[in-house]
Amino acid sequence: MKLRSLSLSLLLALAAAATGCAGEVGDNTTTNDENEIVNVPQTDVERQSIGNCWLYAHASWAESMHKAATGEDFDVSQSYWTYWHWFDQIAGGFSSQISTGGNYTTANNIVRKYGLMAEKDFVFADTLNEMSNRQKTALDTLNESLKSGALQDTASRRDKKKLREEMDRAWGLSPEQSAMLDQVFGETVSRTLTGSASVAGTPIVRAQDFDVSYSLGPNRAPVTRKLSQAMSDWRQVYYSNGDRRGFLLRVQKALHAEQPVIITWFVDFNAMENRDNELRGSFNMTTLGELGPGSQGGHMTVLQDYQAKLADGTLLEAGVTLDPTKPSDKRLLDRALDTRTEIQFLRVKNSWGAARPDRAFAPGMPGYHDLYLDYLNGPVKRCTTKADGSTDTSNCPFDHTPLQNVVLPPGY
Repeated sequence: MKLRSLSLSLLLALAAAATGCAGEVGDNTTTNDENEIVNVPQTDVERQSIGNCWLYAHASWAESMHKAATGEDFDVSQSYWTYWHWFDQIAGGFSSQISTGGNYTTANNIVRKYGLMAEKDFVFADTLNEMSNRQKTALDTLNESLKSGALQDTASRRDKKKLREEMDRAWGLSPEQSAMLDQVFGETVSRTLTGSASVAGTPIVRAQDFDVSYSLGPNRAPVTRKLSQAMSDWRQVYYSNGDRRGFLLRVQKALHAEQPVIITWFVDFNAMENRDNELRGSFNMTTLGELGPGSQGGHMTVLQDYQAKLADGTLLEAGVTLDPTKPSDKRLLDRALDTRTEIQFLRVKNSWGAARPDRAFAPGMPGYHDLYLDYLNGPVKRCTTKADGSTDTSNCPFDHTPLQNVVLPPGY
């Protein structure tokens, strides 16, 4: 069921701990995918090259709310946020290897401290392809520096001037870009936007200056506020073995109000149907049961739609537009909120790109995937991780519920 103005372009981690994101690096094929699948403001599908899906999710969330408020397409630089995530991590002095994982709270803290930039103003090359190659090369360069280069000892990592120089070298920043960061934050990052730093004369935007629009509760019209306020207003809500239907009702109501709902879930790639059948592009237990456990990891992305069967058997199909201004459609939407309604799957906008042969997508929707409730409810077998970071599919001792949490606007 695709609502008119329902789907937003807008991601995995447990709230208390940073986790990496499921999404291997592969070919860098891209398409001119305009994502014109709904009538709400949204942005293009992008493709992560490292484990920072949570920043891609945060960017999509902010971009969508900003477009709802202003009509402007603002392409957030995930590389800019990644730069500062690594800086803060290494500056503590103890990181011998960068962790790319994070979560909603981590992202909020980065945006509050360092603001946001348009993709074209930080790494222009990121605008030329669906996937940022610069993030991967910067990661490899910095990890080598931590292992055997300029940042190999604790004292060097805590020397913020030296660290900034290594960061700028790894990211391939121009002298002008380095000078801009110096101007705002200082050579040693002695200032941040939560303190005395000023962005005057630079393309850096403070969270408290970035317009967004969102609803403050069911049946309430969206209001225009600042991203800083949204990051305080929106809340993580956790899935449990308790009132699961009540949880999904909250999600439905937010989607009906055209809100960008962030979702955190656990990926087993053997649950993703790549073959040409009715489940193609979905994560489901039928496929997982046939193939057994595969490569696993955490993931964070944004809900786009859902499909549901009403109590009388009526099917509300994902991708079929319902207009809440029409009485007949409004009645169907109201019935969808009945506690007896069966949610069949949630549809997500992903950060795995729109043109990967190993990431079959929802029919006709490049870059989007359907998460069946049988998979999200699980349990699935969670396997241990090998020393090289890969999944040990021969050792899967844990039962795990893939759906972990969502981030909802206030009042939902």
